[in-house]
Amino acid sequence: MVRTEVTDPHHTVRELAAIEPSLPLRDRLVALIEVLRAQAERTGAVVNAVSLAGAARPRRQESLSDEERRRLSDGRTASYQSLHAAVVATFEADADTLRGSPEDAATLVLAIVMALGRGGGWDAGPASVSTDGPADLLLHGLAT
Repeated sequence: MVRTEVTDPHHTVRELAAIEPSLPLRDRLVALIEVLRAQAERTGAVVNAVSLAGAARPRRQESLSDEERRRLSDGRTASYQSLHAAVVATFEADADTLRGSPEDAATLVLAIVMALGRGGGWDAGPASVSTDGPADLLLHGLAT
């Protein structure tokens, strides 16, 4: 099924693992944000298309059985954990220069990228965000 293939994180994990570890931290951060952004856009396009086409059955939380809810939750958790581990690996070489742990950095990157994807996309008019924006925010903060 196309939807399952698009939401499967394995190809995204492979793309993250392919980021050249010898690149400077900023370049690796921009590359990983771009990989995550592209995945979010692909997933969003498929989910929107399925929604517009009309679901075969309602997918409201209350319409799901306990087993379906558990399976969906477990699937989301497993996907997130594999993406998180891949992002952590991208930061491990810089563990001594990060303000927090590579795990904390990965959590922040994923939170920001996922939140941007939920807001209607990266190129949504006045709310548009470049890939460099989150990278600079994460590396340098908001103030000097």
